[in-house]
Amino acid sequence: MEPIEITKASLEDYKTIQVLGRQTFEETFANSNTAADVAKYLEENLSEEKMRTELADPNSSFFIAWEGEKPVGYLKINQCKAQTELQDDKALEIERIYVKSSHHGKKVGQLLYEKALDSARLEGKTYLWLGVWEKNPRAIRFYEKNGFVAFDTHIFRMGDDVQTDIMMKKTLNPLIDFSIQPLLENENILLIPLEETDFEALYSLASDPKIWEQHPNKDRWKKDVFQNFFDGAMQSKGAFKIVDKNTNALMGSTRFYDYSEQENKIFIGYTFYGTAYWGKGINPAVKRMMMDYIFQFVSKVQFHIGATNLRSQIAIGRIGAVKVAEEEVTYFGESPRFNFVYEINR
Repeated sequence: MEPIEITKASLEDYKTIQVLGRQTFEETFANSNTAADVAKYLEENLSEEKMRTELADPNSSFFIAWEGEKPVGYLKINQCKAQTELQDDKALEIERIYVKSSHHGKKVGQLLYEKALDSARLEGKTYLWLGVWEKNPRAIRFYEKNGFVAFDTHIFRMGDDVQTDIMMKKTLNPLIDFSIQPLLENENILLIPLEETDFEALYSLASDPKIWEQHPNKDRWKKDVFQNFFDGAMQSKGAFKIVDKNTNALMGSTRFYDYSEQENKIFIGYTFYGTAYWGKGINPAVKRMMMDYIFQFVSKVQFHIGATNLRSQIAIGRIGAVKVAEEEVTYFGESPRFNFVYEINR
């Protein structure tokens, strides 16, 4: 499976949305409803004219999940008067998250949901809400897992059939309730949440001793030592693999960690790249992406840099970080090492 890329749809994408919408809707509901009711719903809600109108609405946004050149899912969100109910300026509605059945269980829906969550935070919304069919337990569990609770019901029409949707809500605190593992991207680079299945590919990159020559732990090229590093990455729930958008090549890894609500700060670190990607401007670009995102929620970002790691000290200084402390740091499952602490303020 290729990395999933989420892009915002434009008016020119109406056909892609229409085809994807029809296919995923039929896969989800055809077995539970009459063919006539499904056909009537599709004609009324996923016609070309309807798609063009919705895509042109400034208060609605569509996002498409791509696997390579294949669209595999999509998201529709609404705010202000585009919301199907409530129409609260403080809210953002998730109207649709649909994923092809071939990609169920591959976290495509989670990535689309996180795009909606990021959009709500960027717009300063205080809560997300949605309606989910009472007979769709898979979707209900998905939203419950992501912190939604039921608060009401409303009527949903499937063709001529009147059905009940459960209305669910997730309250947001923009200073506390934010993801440290979103999908981030620029023109050339993807930061994709790290998964257990990425170990072998990432170790293949990290097994070059040259990568760790100036690092406090010079043995991370060894498989058992790197396994410990990888386990810490997974437990942090803030780790990413860094992927070349143009070639899908794996370039390295980085993570957010040690968020402090009291000090309103977070660390970026545990970063490494294959030597083929050194000196190409990739590291500052990655750091800028991460800081552009995280500075929505914190006032300062800090970095642990090994006291002997001159290469990283120079690199972090070039993006504006200032040394603020020296301290021993115990990396996950490793012995304490002497580090410098660098800081950038919002």
